[in-house]
Amino acid sequence: MAHVREVERKGGRAYEVRWRAGDRFKQRSFTVRREADRFALKVESELAEGNTTELLVKNSRTLRQVVEASLAATKPELKPRTYNGYVSIYDNRILPKFGARKIGTLTRADVQGWVAELHGDGLASATVHRHYVALKKVMRYALDDRLISYNPCDGVRLPKSHDAGGFQPVFLAATQVEALAAELDKQEPYGLLVRFTAYTGLRAAELTGLRIRDLNLKAGHVEVRQTLQHIKGEWVVGTPKSARSTRNVPLVSRALVADLRAYLVTHPHSGDPDALVWPGRNPGSHAVTYERVFDVASFRRNYLKPALRSLKMDDGMRFHDLRHTFASLMLAAQFPPYEVSRWMGHANLATTDTIYAHLYPSDYSAHLDRFDAFLKVK
Repeated sequence: MAHVREVERKGGRAYEVRWRAGDRFKQRSFTVRREADRFALKVESELAEGNTTELLVKNSRTLRQVVEASLAATKPELKPRTYNGYVSIYDNRILPKFGARKIGTLTRADVQGWVAELHGDGLASATVHRHYVALKKVMRYALDDRLISYNPCDGVRLPKSHDAGGFQPVFLAATQVEALAAELDKQEPYGLLVRFTAYTGLRAAELTGLRIRDLNLKAGHVEVRQTLQHIKGEWVVGTPKSARSTRNVPLVSRALVADLRAYLVTHPHSGDPDALVWPGRNPGSHAVTYERVFDVASFRRNYLKPALRSLKMDDGMRFHDLRHTFASLMLAAQFPPYEVSRWMGHANLATTDTIYAHLYPSDYSAHLDRFDAFLKVK
């Protein structure tokens, strides 16, 4: 219930509307009794429908304040790179546009117009989608805290991705992997690193964070347990991307196992189980050093691209394409897709299927034989 009472203020008589919202009382004052009565009826209507009355309070929070509260609440559960990504989006594209607005005044039309502006500024469809998700995340937080009655991001139309078919990963054949590795053997141990990545499919951060202890050569697998990423000028240790990304990846090549065993014998820190497996680059030269962290960007610029050019291969190839190569080789070897999905640390088989379905073997002779046998039995 909303109650109206007459009070004396310094400026004269006022009418105060007071009501209970959850475990707290809220109020708003008017100088005219008729306006107070009308407002009280509005409050009671909102309460009867189960809506929040936060919007009826003059000092309701701004979007900036809700963003800050949302970030503080979710920071413990977000990886540093993900958290910093959200902060960047809010600071650059959301707060300048909506930061001073009261959280309850944002409408679906406002969000739709903002999405159109982002796309009109030349942002790719996928980038627009990431910005939209960041805003929707804040509005969902506001909705859960009953600061708003509905999420203005619901029903917003996003630009269609016209470059979905333009996703062109590079898939190397096994002979190309070996040729590239042989070229990089000139700068040991980077030839071995290329073989290892192409035959295990580890992500860049997983490869960078790989420790001596994670190479379980006796069991014949790699234990993916930590990541190492360069964030805001510092190397930050983290956990794999998702629960399924914490995994064991089999070393399917005996030659690779033998090469890794020989490599660990010469590794200067092989006696330290927490030492990183791969070396970095000595600044100002192409010499490798185990005193620096392996940096994927530096490796691609200083070693991978020159090797690709020397072999007349696609020098636009990304380091991540070695992970795509792993998937293509495993599927070509007719390992079951669900096993490949687990080895890659995908959240589910659908992810693997979406990216690599075109690589599945298309020889259906075994299926035909099976169905013919079924018909004979019938």
